[in-house]
Parts: sequence; C-alpha cells; structure tokens
Amino acid sequence: MKRLTNLAIKYKIYPACMFVISILLAITVVVQNISIAEVLNAVLLDTKEDLWTLLLFILVVLLARATFNTLNQMIGNRMSTKVKQHLRRQLILKQSKEPIGVQMNTLTENIDGIVPFFNSYLPQVFKSMMIPVFIIIAMCFIHLNTALIMIVTAPFIPLFYIIFGLKTRDESKDKMTYLNEFSQQFLNKVKGLITLKLFNRTEQTERALYEESTTFRDLTMRILKSAFLSGLMLEFISMLGIGLVALEAGLGLILFDSIDFKTAAIAIILAPEFYNAIKDLGQSFHTGKQSEGSSDVVFELLDSQEEVDKRVPNFNSQQNALIKVKQVSYKYDSAPFNALSEINLDIHKGEQIALIGESGAGKSTLAQLIVQRYIPNSGTVTYNQPNLSIGFLSQSPYIFNASIRDNITMFQSIDEVEVLKVLEAVGMKDKVLSLKHGLDTWIGEGGEMLSGGQMRRIELSRVLVAQPDVLVFDEPATGLDVQTENIIQDVISQQFNSTTILIIAHRAHTIKNANRRVYLENGQLKSLDQLAINENIKGGEVT
Repeated sequence: MKRLTNLAIKYKIYPACMFVISILLAITVVVQNISIAEVLNAVLLDTKEDLWTLLLFILVVLLARATFNTLNQMIGNRMSTKVKQHLRRQLILKQSKEPIGVQMNTLTENIDGIVPFFNSYLPQVFKSMMIPVFIIIAMCFIHLNTALIMIVTAPFIPLFYIIFGLKTRDESKDKMTYLNEFSQQFLNKVKGLITLKLFNRTEQTERALYEESTTFRDLTMRILKSAFLSGLMLEFISMLGIGLVALEAGLGLILFDSIDFKTAAIAIILAPEFYNAIKDLGQSFHTGKQSEGSSDVVFELLDSQEEVDKRVPNFNSQQNALIKVKQVSYKYDSAPFNALSEINLDIHKGEQIALIGESGAGKSTLAQLIVQRYIPNSGTVTYNQPNLSIGFLSQSPYIFNASIRDNITMFQSIDEVEVLKVLEAVGMKDKVLSLKHGLDTWIGEGGEMLSGGQMRRIELSRVLVAQPDVLVFDEPATGLDVQTENIIQDVISQQFNSTTILIIAHRAHTIKNANRRVYLENGQLKSLDQLAINENIKGGEVT
C-alpha cells in the first residue's frame, strides 16, 4: 500500500485536485440535504418561504454535486492511466529471468488489477474523509446528540472493512501468483501441442488444464465470498447507525419535544449520507486491497529485474572499419562459461560476411553484440559513423496486429508505389492485391492468416523499404520451402549487392555469395580463409 501511495504522490497534482473537489463535494452534500429539509418543513408547516426558489436552488446544488462527483472520478481515471503507462514502461525497459508467460500476464492482468486503487479507492478515500467530517461539523451546530451518535458508531465500519480487507489482500496475491504460474503452464502446453498429440498426451493435458483452471476459479470465489461477507457487515452497521439517529430524532421531536421538525429532518436526511460515505469507503477498501495483492506481484517482478542499458551506440570516427569488434567477451547471467571470448573482427563497408559454426558456437550472440542489442562484459563494439542504420531479418519474424501496409512501412508514411515495388521484389504483390482490402488487409491476431514463408517475406519487405546501412540475416532460410528460400536469396543478391551484410547460416549454398567467411567454435573466432572451406562442407551443411 505504501508503494501504491508513493506512485500516487508521484502524480501529486491529481491527489491535490481530488482533495479540493472532495471539499466542494462535501459542502454541496450538506447544503443539498439542509435545503431538502427546508422544503419539507415549508410544505408540511405551510411557512411563507418561496418554494420555487428553494427548489431551483436544490436543482443547482444537485447539478454541482453531480459535476464534482464526475470530476473526482475523471481525475482518478486519468491518474490510473498514467500509472499503468509508467509501470508497463518500467517492465518493458527491464530485463527479467522470469518466463515469458509470467511477464506477459504481469504486463496485462496484474497491472490492470492495480488500476482500481487509483480510479476507485483513492477518489472514494477523499470523498469519505471530507463528507463525514463536514456532516459532523454541521450537526454539531444543528443537533449535537446526532453528531455524538455518528462519532461513536462510525469507527465500527472501518474496523470491519480493515479486517476483511487484509484477508482480501492476501487472497488476491495468492490468486495473481497462481495466475502467473497458470499462464506459463498454459503457454508451455500450447507451444508443445503437436508433441503432446504425437505422444497421445492430449487427454491428460486437458484434465490437467481443467484442474488448474478450477483452482483459479476457487481462488476467485474465495475473494468474492470475502467481498459479500464484508458488504453484509457494512450494511448491517450502517443500518444500525441510521436507526439510532432516527430513533433519537423521533424521540426528541415527538416524546420530549426538544427539537423542531426541521432539525429532525436534517438529522434523518444527513444520517444516510454520513454512513453511506463511510460504507462506500469500506467497499472501495476491499477493492484497494485486491489492488495491493496485484501490486505485490508487479513490484516483486520489478525488484527482481535489471534495467536495460540504454546507452547510445559507441562511435569512433577515426577507425577505418565500418564496425570494429575489439577483444569482446560476453557471458549470459545463467551460464557458467563465456558465450564468446576475446573476439576481434573488422567489418568494412560493402562486405558480405558469412558467420558459420555449430549450434551453440555463439553466432547469434555475436550478431546481437554487433548491432549493440547486447552489451559486452569486456571489450568494445564501435561504429565509424554516428547514425548507422541496421536491419535485422530474424528466424521468427514479428508481425504486428495491423495492416500489411503498416507492417511493411512500420507505421510511417511511405508512397504506395514504393510499397508495391518491394512486395513485387519478394513475390508477394499478387497475393496481397488478391486480398479483399489489398495493402490495408489486417494481419496478425484476428486478421488474415499468413504462412511462415509469407511472414518472412513481409519482414524482408520491411527491410527493403528501410534500406539500412548494415543488414543482419539470422538463418534466413531456416524452415522455408525451396521457392521462398530462392526468393530470399535472389533479393539478397540483387537488392543488397552493395550493402554491408552479416549472414548467419548452416547451409553452404546460403553463404555462397559471401566474400568472407568467419568460423566460430566454442565462442572462439577463426577465419575460414585458413581452413579450406571446401573440405568442411558435408552434404550441403557447413561443419
């Protein structure tokens, strides 16, 4: 709760506005109910007061109350949006060792679970502080006995909702922790669906998923049970307090004749406002504790992560090589040994370098270091120009849930003729134009389905449009049919013949156009110029 409050203080303008608006709201509540009592008194006792003026005044006050209430909620919504953006940015900009399923669930469900603290609980806290305080102050001048009853009975309401709220917090944390685990288990089973079918394990997997989802349902029902029980107790105490106020006002008016009708009406009308404000805080407190349970999961993940080094690429205008790798070593956090050790490599403008070696030799790691996505543990990677643009064609292309046009242009404004030109180069123009909406066809989740080869060609179109200074192809032919592989090879040779290229590949014909071949073995770099490449090719595979 302390960290959530600190987040709210970070955007202190919003709590300050809530405080001011809640004061104005409390004043309108008191004025509104006193005015209603004035109208009742004028009607029943046939006083000479102008009813139409009173009614018009009440209408104005009601509108003011609704306006202040809406503004208070809008401020809470705005602050919750800011907090969500802040937390998601922090999670995205940090590296985590947690499984991807846990990270994705934290980014979505858990952060969404924090939102009620800011758009429901905090606005209600300010309202529930101001309204009861102003009602008690007003009743001290109007009818002291009613104010005393309110002061004595009011503490029982927060006492009960604190007890139930603490229980809800713990149960909510258990639910969110289990949801993270369940998300990762579900993701793993989906990834291994084909394997499970081959080994006839689908029925057992279905039963296991059903049992896991049932456990999550039971955890959710425990929270709902606490919420219903909490609501019952709050209603009981509120009704008891209102009843005591009504009894005291009725006895004073009828039996003891110690107060007039107007005073009794004010007491009876303001009592529900007083108790409802505190009761609403109780319900919001329950919501706040649920948010606290979600926040524990989010903050635990944030605290366990390391922030990404966002330093700008190293630049050395004095070097001759376009990219210079000097004495670079790199070790993954969880690995006992270096993935790469003391790598030295100069890449000159226009060179096409094939990076080859057995699986696990460190080829992809070296590529990530060259494009400076990874930071070496020792040594340096430097460019000879400050704004070197780099394109990357991966084994698993990422397709955005957007149109084909946006996926190729990366949401930039690029002439349609240019987009169609690159689609023609990769052999996708006819396919795209045959779709109902052409370039504006939605692909990705919920859109037009593309094959793996088509997605790879969409990513290649993206690189063609960008025309980067350096291109990195990570296993460009992996998992592709012969036709798609030939298209990609032709595009590389025709469209990027003067571009600096780094190709990571196993197949010999994939790297046949390279003018320099570099061999990696156990994280050590060797030049194939010294090893007679023809003697190291067996069955089309570079060994």
